[in-house]
Amino acid sequence: MSPGDKTRAPLRTGEFDQSGMSRQLQLTVVFHPDRARIGASLNLGALAASGRLHLDATTIGRNAPLFEDGLGLNEPHISRRALVLRHHARGIQILNASESSYTQLGPEKASSMSLSFTELERGVAVRFGHAVVCWLKLVPEVTDATELASIAFAGVSPQAANVRRLISIAGSSDLPVLLRGESGVGKEVAAHAIHRASARSEKPLVVLNMAALPETLAEAELFGSTRGAFTGAEKRSGYFAEAHHGTLFLDEIGDLPVSVQPKLLRALQTGEVQVVGGRPLSVDVRVIAASDADLDDSTAFKNALLQRLAGITIDLPPLRERPEDLGVLLVSAEETDLLSDTVMKPRDAAAWASFMYDALHQEWPGNVREFLMSAKRFALSLQYDATVGAKKRHLMVHTHDDSQSKPELPTDDEIEAIHEQSEFEIAETARRLGLSRGTLYRRVETIPGVRLSTDCSDAEIVEAIATVGHNLTALSQALRLSKAAIASRLRLIEAKN
Repeated sequence: MSPGDKTRAPLRTGEFDQSGMSRQLQLTVVFHPDRARIGASLNLGALAASGRLHLDATTIGRNAPLFEDGLGLNEPHISRRALVLRHHARGIQILNASESSYTQLGPEKASSMSLSFTELERGVAVRFGHAVVCWLKLVPEVTDATELASIAFAGVSPQAANVRRLISIAGSSDLPVLLRGESGVGKEVAAHAIHRASARSEKPLVVLNMAALPETLAEAELFGSTRGAFTGAEKRSGYFAEAHHGTLFLDEIGDLPVSVQPKLLRALQTGEVQVVGGRPLSVDVRVIAASDADLDDSTAFKNALLQRLAGITIDLPPLRERPEDLGVLLVSAEETDLLSDTVMKPRDAAAWASFMYDALHQEWPGNVREFLMSAKRFALSLQYDATVGAKKRHLMVHTHDDSQSKPELPTDDEIEAIHEQSEFEIAETARRLGLSRGTLYRRVETIPGVRLSTDCSDAEIVEAIATVGHNLTALSQALRLSKAAIASRLRLIEAKN
């Protein structure tokens, strides 16, 4: 802050308020073999005040409808008519429209489902073909202005758009900012974005993690010290002096020692810091603080300092509230180029699609940090699998009567093990083994441990339900069939009854 600035009432942003907003049924591309398509969205209809959903499109397929980038899903493994949308009481039905196109819906990987408006507000994952993953959700209509596109907070969700709006507001002001949110949601990313959007962008942004600051040195580190001010003290300018005319980002502000809090409050109010062992020093610093703790309920954090820091408060949403942003976060990860190919090879695309589809159904308590770390591990496993696969392709079995050779094929035990790792999905098993589905179907006919849906009777399914209940995961393990196959059989059994 500038010297002499007076304390002003804090600007409260609160959480993203969706009340009173018109709602749209939006389909967002979370993963696509062409990574330029990731993040593209399509509005399928609008929810009227009467509570009826007016659909602009009732069929979703390879070529239509068109997304905001002017293209359809555009993937050869997707049927021209993949899914059909129909109205149903207080919601919609999503029906598989093709016998040949691979389609999955929700955590159960069903081919069809009925969804209420409440469920649509939470969102549902949709996998088209073998390599396109989308997120279908009823969202408030939010306009993310063009001028906000340059703000580096990745995401296509309404929540991400709202954060960019608040960052823009904070950037146009010199008020202190308090960033609140769980660990890993991107508080430091937001702090950098606020600094770049401010008039101080050409000056330094100094980052300090308060949790890593020893209590005995906190005052000297923040405000500076003179030589000999205390035992072992050297002349130190301090973080406030280093951030002069710029921005000081105090991460984990809740760990600031109680003894230092009044001095930080004074610095914010007067624009002066008290150098340890020396004279007060005037500084011009904009402070951004961040915390994953609820400072309102903390007895160790002074309310006066909290009110002063919260000139503008921005609540950053957890990743579980904006799963449609997973793909954009993956593409925009700065630490490593996880998706190196502009257009991926079919096998890699299918593998990433499986990873992203599963990721949409996880809570990610560590938020963006945890998700990106998981994605890095997955990328490494793909590289390892590619290396091992290349070596296997060089292992040839020679015949006795000529010099011709052929690739080594997986054994029955290997097929059975991979099938179980693939959650009994034939398509996924074939992909991991590098076999066509037709070849795999012919092989499994002679492998007792690998079952198809037709190998299981209705009576066996009913008996399994009596033993483990209606939980699809438990039924899948008990029957050694995929969740999608079991869900399909259950619908047939219900229809018969």
